Amino acid sequence: MDLCTHARKIREQTFVRGKNLLSNICPWKNNNCPMEHTYDTRQGFCFSEVLQTMCQMSSSSQNHVTKSECCCNAGRGWGNQCEICPLPGTTQYKKLCPHGPGYTTDGRDIDECKVMPNLCQNGQCVNNIGSYKCFCNHGYTTDIGGTSCVDLDECSQSPKPCNFICKNTEGSFQCSCPRGYILQEDGKTCKDLDECQSKQHNCQFLCVNIIGSFNCKCPPGFTQHHTACIDNNECTQPSVCGSKGECQNSAGSFTCQCQRGFSLDSTGLNCDDVDECDGNHRCQHGCQNIVGSYRCSCPQGYVQHYQWNQCVDENECTTQNTCGSASCYNTLGSFKCACPPGFAFDQFSASCQDVNECTSKNPCNYGCSNTDGGYVCGCPTGYYRAGQGHCVSSIGFNRGQYLSAAIDESEENALSPEACYECKINGYPKKSGRSKRSSNDTQPLMDEKISLKSLDIEEPLKIKINISELNTKNHILEIVPAIQALTNHIRYVISQGNNTIFRINQRDGLSYLHATHKNIQPGTYTLGIISIPLYKKSDFTKLEEKHEDNYLLGELGETLKMRLQLDIS
Repeated sequence: MDLCTHARKIREQTFVRGKNLLSNICPWKNNNCPMEHTYDTRQGFCFSEVLQTMCQMSSSSQNHVTKSECCCNAGRGWGNQCEICPLPGTTQYKKLCPHGPGYTTDGRDIDECKVMPNLCQNGQCVNNIGSYKCFCNHGYTTDIGGTSCVDLDECSQSPKPCNFICKNTEGSFQCSCPRGYILQEDGKTCKDLDECQSKQHNCQFLCVNIIGSFNCKCPPGFTQHHTACIDNNECTQPSVCGSKGECQNSAGSFTCQCQRGFSLDSTGLNCDDVDECDGNHRCQHGCQNIVGSYRCSCPQGYVQHYQWNQCVDENECTTQNTCGSASCYNTLGSFKCACPPGFAFDQFSASCQDVNECTSKNPCNYGCSNTDGGYVCGCPTGYYRAGQGHCVSSIGFNRGQYLSAAIDESEENALSPEACYECKINGYPKKSGRSKRSSNDTQPLMDEKISLKSLDIEEPLKIKINISELNTKNHILEIVPAIQALTNHIRYVISQGNNTIFRINQRDGLSYLHATHKNIQPGTYTLGIISIPLYKKSDFTKLEEKHEDNYLLGELGETLKMRLQLDIS
């Protein structure tokens, strides 16, 4: 077998292709030794990252290598045109890398450390036949394959590198100390922190360093309380100054003095009682000597002052449940149990009971209905309650606009089929669970001639009137006061709207709205009507003085504010 045939056989068995190899085997020149293939000896950059067929320059070592040196060594792209490396296991890969990863096409070992950048981050790359190994920096260790450096968790090693607290970091570790310790120069062990010397304490007086912390100390006469020093009260000890003496504490010490009504004996340590009744005293109703003091006899409702021997008012309201559920107000020599308006205090039950204003004073003109804490004034038949204290009627009501034929007016608290509401007096509305009162519970209000129906004056009061019924004598609207205190002491006026077409007159306590002339055009007229009290300031004062302070709150009712919408057709 000649050398060329032998070289050709070696090439077929080992897939070695190279000019240099054949040149060493064949004694002839290349053009005399027949060759089937030639090797790709082009030089270019090798890239370990390819994104969308584009080689990333940052992933290259920027060393010129052959395509097989790149692609047979975990390269992803090669050359200026970013030729994509074939995937391992494919036919193209086996053709380019017949000896497997780590070898060139012609079988030469690939220096991976030169071809691929950063193979051994945090370490040093060392090439070997067909592969490479990483020698890692301090703080790192190789992975299972030995081809990369990973962080070494020093804190999990035994023995631990830190004396107390260990925190692993990238490529290293960090030691720290608990409170009361500081890290020494070696960065691993902890030593006690002298808080007293470094002035890292909050002691009020003295600081004593201990291992890992510090203690506060106080001078004699004081007691330690956390970091503060509290004076020792020697006076808390029994009989320090005798049974009748009084101990006066001072900072770190104490002194003795006799209490009021005692004087020191010859020893200066014990106190004897002084009979104040033998000397000057301020008692007006007799003097009684007691140990250490004296007592003045006081009339009922008064007690002796704790410091001065005088009779002072006794505040009975400081005793619990003096007035039960009512409010207690102390007075000179006595006390008063007060209830909310509309209620009176019942001494037997020690609670506030509802006052039936309808039987006690009957403030209404047309009948009265009592409620919890107040009352409701009724209106004559054909009138509606408007607010509290006013009765309203209209010629439009006769058409059934506000009257219900299905409801008898004698029915208690009968309300308008329109939007109605329940009034309250003196702040306490009727309870939802309270049963209806019968006619025996109130004044004659509840007979058939009295109405408790009400109008919702929050909305405009719509009244339809035929123009043929409208003249200067007919009353469009009539208003009378439902509360006695308002009779002849109130005026109803037009506050908004055309007061040249309409006017309110008053006669014999009746206020009525009427047209001022006959020629009124059909249409819708909107009027505002309010009430104005006619009490003088002196009249108000007399009413308040004659009754309780909140008398006018209920007696004068509420100011009437209503809107009318007259539809004249």
